[in-house]
Amino acid sequence: MKKKLLILFSLLLCAMFAAGCGNSSLPAPEAESVPTEAPAVSVSADVPEEPSLPGPGLLGGWTVTESPEVPDEVSALFDRAMEGFTGVGYESEALLATQIVAGRNYALFCRARAVVPDARPYYAVVTVYEDPDGNASIADVKALTPDGRSDENAGSATALAGGWSVPESQEEGLAAFDKAVGALLGVDYTPVLVTGEQVVAGMNYCVLCRAAAVTPAAEPCYCFVTVYRDLDGNCSVSNVSALGA
Repeated sequence: MKKKLLILFSLLLCAMFAAGCGNSSLPAPEAESVPTEAPAVSVSADVPEEPSLPGPGLLGGWTVTESPEVPDEVSALFDRAMEGFTGVGYESEALLATQIVAGRNYALFCRARAVVPDARPYYAVVTVYEDPDGNASIADVKALTPDGRSDENAGSATALAGGWSVPESQEEGLAAFDKAVGALLGVDYTPVLVTGEQVVAGMNYCVLCRAAAVTPAAEPCYCFVTVYRDLDGNCSVSNVSALGA
Protein backbone atom coordinates (compact mmCIF):
# COMPACT_ATOMS: atom_id res chain seq x y z
CA MET A 1 0.00 0.00 0.00
CA LYS A 2 2.80 2.40 0.91
CA LYS A 3 4.53 1.59 -2.36
CA LYS A 4 1.36 2.48 -4.31
CA LEU A 5 0.98 5.77 -2.44
CA LEU A 6 4.63 6.62 -3.13
CA ILE A 7 4.15 5.99 -6.86
CA LEU A 8 0.95 8.08 -6.97
CA PHE A 9 2.67 10.94 -5.10
CA SER A 10 5.62 10.86 -7.52
CA LEU A 11 3.28 10.98 -10.53
CA LEU A 12 1.42 13.93 -8.99
CA LEU A 13 4.70 15.87 -8.49
CA CYS A 14 5.72 15.23 -12.09
CA ALA A 15 2.34 16.47 -13.36
CA MET A 16 2.57 19.64 -11.24
CA PHE A 17 6.12 20.32 -12.43
CA ALA A 18 5.16 19.86 -16.09
CA ALA A 19 2.18 22.21 -15.71
CA GLY A 20 4.36 24.85 -14.05
CA CYS A 21 6.95 24.72 -16.79
CA GLY A 22 4.29 25.12 -19.47
CA ASN A 23 2.86 28.34 -17.99
CA SER A 24 5.94 30.04 -16.56
CA SER A 25 7.22 33.27 -18.12
CA LEU A 26 10.17 34.90 -16.40
CA PRO A 27 10.51 38.65 -16.98
CA ALA A 28 13.49 39.70 -19.06
CA PRO A 29 16.18 41.44 -17.00
CA GLU A 30 16.34 45.20 -17.39
CA ALA A 31 19.09 46.45 -19.65
CA GLU A 32 22.00 47.95 -17.79
CA SER A 33 22.10 51.70 -18.21
CA VAL A 34 25.15 52.89 -20.07
CA PRO A 35 26.74 56.24 -19.19
CA THR A 36 26.44 58.83 -21.94
CA GLU A 37 29.43 60.91 -20.85
CA ALA A 38 31.62 61.56 -23.92
CA PRO A 39 30.32 58.57 -25.92
CA ALA A 40 32.32 56.99 -28.68
CA VAL A 41 31.12 57.89 -32.14
CA SER A 42 29.78 55.30 -34.52
CA VAL A 43 30.69 56.71 -37.90
CA SER A 44 28.49 55.67 -40.80
CA ALA A 45 28.10 56.84 -44.36
CA ASP A 46 24.40 55.93 -44.25
CA VAL A 47 22.36 59.10 -43.87
CA PRO A 48 18.85 58.83 -42.38
CA GLU A 49 15.81 59.88 -44.33
CA GLU A 50 15.43 63.59 -44.92
CA PRO A 51 13.86 65.15 -41.81
CA SER A 52 10.72 67.19 -42.33
CA LEU A 53 10.42 70.27 -40.18
CA PRO A 54 8.53 72.55 -39.86
CA GLY A 55 6.21 71.28 -42.64
CA PRO A 56 4.73 72.03 -46.05
CA GLY A 57 4.13 75.62 -47.08
CA LEU A 58 0.35 75.67 -46.85
CA LEU A 59 -2.09 78.14 -45.31
CA GLY A 60 -1.95 77.53 -41.57
CA GLY A 61 1.26 75.50 -41.99
CA TRP A 62 4.90 76.50 -41.76
CA THR A 63 6.86 77.71 -44.77
CA VAL A 64 10.61 77.18 -44.59
CA THR A 65 12.55 80.33 -45.47
CA GLU A 66 14.60 80.56 -48.64
CA SER A 67 17.42 82.14 -46.62
CA PRO A 68 18.17 81.91 -42.89
CA GLU A 69 19.20 85.57 -42.78
CA VAL A 70 16.98 87.57 -40.41
CA PRO A 71 15.46 90.56 -42.27
CA ASP A 72 15.61 93.95 -40.55
CA GLU A 73 11.83 94.09 -40.11
CA VAL A 74 11.78 90.65 -38.42
CA SER A 75 14.72 91.64 -36.22
CA ALA A 76 12.81 94.75 -35.12
CA LEU A 77 9.72 92.62 -34.46
CA PHE A 78 11.83 90.24 -32.36
CA ASP A 79 13.26 93.12 -30.33
CA ARG A 80 9.75 94.46 -29.62
CA ALA A 81 8.54 91.02 -28.54
CA MET A 82 11.50 90.69 -26.15
CA GLU A 83 10.84 93.98 -24.36
CA GLY A 84 10.27 93.22 -20.70
CA PHE A 85 11.31 89.56 -21.15
CA THR A 86 13.57 88.71 -18.18
CA GLY A 87 15.54 85.74 -16.91
CA VAL A 88 17.13 84.75 -20.23
CA GLY A 89 18.85 86.81 -22.89
CA TYR A 90 18.14 85.81 -26.51
CA GLU A 91 19.99 86.79 -29.71
CA SER A 92 18.35 85.87 -33.02
CA GLU A 93 20.71 83.94 -35.31
CA ALA A 94 18.47 82.66 -38.13
CA LEU A 95 14.91 82.88 -39.43
CA LEU A 96 13.77 79.29 -39.96
CA ALA A 97 10.15 79.55 -41.06
CA THR A 98 6.99 81.63 -41.11
CA GLN A 99 3.36 80.66 -40.58
CA ILE A 100 0.20 82.49 -41.64
CA VAL A 101 -2.41 82.49 -38.87
CA ALA A 102 -4.63 85.38 -37.70
CA GLY A 103 -1.51 87.43 -38.21
CA ARG A 104 1.87 85.73 -38.68
CA ASN A 105 4.27 83.57 -36.70
CA TYR A 106 8.05 83.67 -37.10
CA ALA A 107 10.28 80.78 -35.95
CA LEU A 108 13.72 82.14 -35.05
CA PHE A 109 16.79 80.16 -34.05
CA CYS A 110 18.37 82.01 -31.13
CA ARG A 111 21.46 81.88 -28.97
CA ALA A 112 20.40 82.02 -25.33
CA ARG A 113 21.92 82.40 -21.88
CA ALA A 114 20.20 82.43 -18.50
CA VAL A 115 20.85 85.54 -16.42
CA VAL A 116 22.46 83.63 -13.53
CA PRO A 117 26.10 83.16 -12.44
CA ASP A 118 28.11 80.56 -14.40
CA ALA A 119 25.30 79.98 -16.91
CA ARG A 120 26.41 78.36 -20.14
CA PRO A 121 25.06 79.44 -23.53
CA TYR A 122 22.59 77.21 -25.32
CA TYR A 123 20.07 77.58 -28.15
CA ALA A 124 16.32 77.93 -28.51
CA VAL A 125 13.69 78.15 -31.22
CA VAL A 126 11.65 81.22 -30.36
CA THR A 127 8.27 81.75 -32.04
CA VAL A 128 7.30 85.41 -32.35
CA TYR A 129 3.68 86.24 -33.06
CA GLU A 130 2.72 89.39 -34.97
CA ASP A 131 -0.99 90.19 -34.75
CA PRO A 132 -2.92 91.95 -37.55
CA ASP A 133 -2.23 95.31 -35.88
CA GLY A 134 1.54 94.77 -35.88
CA ASN A 135 1.87 94.05 -32.15
CA ALA A 136 4.56 91.49 -31.30
CA SER A 137 4.72 88.87 -28.54
CA ILE A 138 6.51 85.62 -27.69
CA ALA A 139 4.27 82.66 -28.55
CA ASP A 140 6.62 79.78 -27.74
CA VAL A 141 10.19 78.96 -26.69
CA LYS A 142 11.78 75.52 -27.20
CA ALA A 143 15.21 75.10 -25.59
CA LEU A 144 17.87 73.02 -27.36
CA THR A 145 21.18 71.58 -26.24
CA PRO A 146 24.30 72.34 -28.35
CA ASP A 147 23.97 68.95 -30.05
CA GLY A 148 20.45 69.81 -31.25
CA ARG A 149 18.30 67.88 -28.78
CA SER A 150 15.12 69.37 -27.37
CA ASP A 151 15.58 69.88 -23.61
CA GLU A 152 13.54 72.28 -21.49
CA ASN A 153 16.37 72.32 -18.91
CA ALA A 154 19.09 73.16 -21.42
CA GLY A 155 19.63 76.62 -19.98
CA SER A 156 19.72 75.65 -16.31
CA ALA A 157 22.71 73.31 -16.32
CA THR A 158 26.20 74.66 -15.69
CA ALA A 159 27.63 71.48 -17.25
CA LEU A 160 25.97 69.62 -20.14
CA ALA A 161 25.64 65.85 -20.35
CA GLY A 162 27.89 64.19 -22.90
CA GLY A 163 30.49 66.95 -22.86
CA TRP A 164 28.81 69.10 -25.53
CA SER A 165 29.37 72.85 -25.44
CA VAL A 166 28.66 75.89 -27.61
CA PRO A 167 31.83 76.62 -29.62
CA GLU A 168 33.61 79.95 -29.27
CA SER A 169 34.62 79.85 -32.95
CA GLN A 170 32.91 78.62 -36.12
CA GLU A 171 35.96 78.02 -38.33
CA GLU A 172 37.02 74.50 -37.30
CA GLY A 173 33.50 73.11 -37.30
CA LEU A 174 32.67 74.58 -40.71
CA ALA A 175 35.93 73.27 -42.17
CA ALA A 176 35.14 69.75 -40.89
CA PHE A 177 31.60 70.05 -42.27
CA ASP A 178 32.86 71.03 -45.73
CA LYS A 179 35.14 67.97 -45.80
CA ALA A 180 32.43 65.60 -44.63
CA VAL A 181 29.45 66.56 -46.79
CA GLY A 182 31.36 66.14 -50.04
CA ALA A 183 30.61 62.40 -49.87
CA LEU A 184 26.85 62.84 -49.45
CA LEU A 185 24.51 62.51 -52.41
CA GLY A 186 20.83 63.25 -52.86
CA VAL A 187 20.49 66.16 -50.44
CA ASP A 188 22.02 69.63 -50.47
CA TYR A 189 23.07 70.73 -46.98
CA THR A 190 23.80 74.43 -46.48
CA PRO A 191 25.47 75.17 -43.12
CA VAL A 192 23.95 77.97 -41.04
CA LEU A 193 25.68 77.70 -37.68
CA VAL A 194 27.99 75.38 -35.75
CA THR A 195 25.95 74.93 -32.59
CA GLY A 196 28.02 72.44 -30.61
CA GLU A 197 31.35 70.67 -30.22
CA GLN A 198 32.36 67.59 -28.23
CA VAL A 199 35.82 66.21 -27.48
CA VAL A 200 36.00 62.44 -28.04
CA ALA A 201 38.77 60.41 -29.70
CA GLY A 202 38.89 63.29 -32.12
CA MET A 203 36.08 65.87 -32.24
CA ASN A 204 32.35 65.99 -32.92
CA TYR A 205 30.65 69.05 -34.36
CA CYS A 206 26.91 69.71 -34.59
CA VAL A 207 25.90 72.00 -37.46
CA LEU A 208 22.49 73.56 -38.09
CA CYS A 209 21.77 73.23 -41.83
CA ARG A 210 19.16 74.12 -44.39
CA ALA A 211 18.54 70.91 -46.33
CA ALA A 212 16.80 70.23 -49.62
CA ALA A 213 16.55 66.95 -51.49
CA VAL A 214 17.86 67.04 -55.04
CA THR A 215 14.46 66.20 -56.53
CA PRO A 216 11.83 68.36 -58.25
CA ALA A 217 9.48 70.25 -55.90
CA ALA A 218 11.23 68.88 -52.78
CA GLU A 219 10.26 70.71 -49.58
CA PRO A 220 13.31 72.17 -47.78
CA CYS A 221 13.79 71.84 -44.05
CA TYR A 222 16.24 72.68 -41.28
CA CYS A 223 18.16 69.91 -39.55
CA PHE A 224 21.26 69.15 -37.50
CA VAL A 225 24.22 67.38 -39.09
CA THR A 226 26.76 65.79 -36.75
CA VAL A 227 30.28 65.62 -38.18
CA TYR A 228 33.09 63.50 -36.73
CA ARG A 229 36.74 64.50 -37.24
CA ASP A 230 39.21 61.78 -36.28
CA LEU A 231 42.72 62.26 -34.91
CA ASP A 232 44.16 62.19 -38.43
CA GLY A 233 41.85 64.96 -39.65
CA ASN A 234 39.52 62.71 -41.64
CA CYS A 235 35.91 63.92 -41.51
CA SER A 236 32.59 62.12 -41.98
CA VAL A 237 28.89 62.61 -41.26
CA SER A 238 27.79 60.44 -38.31
CA ASN A 239 24.19 61.58 -37.92
CA VAL A 240 21.42 63.74 -39.39
CA SER A 241 18.42 64.66 -37.22
CA ALA A 242 15.38 66.88 -37.46
CA LEU A 243 15.45 70.19 -35.62
CA GLY A 244 14.40 69.66 -32.00
CA ALA A 245 14.12 65.88 -32.24
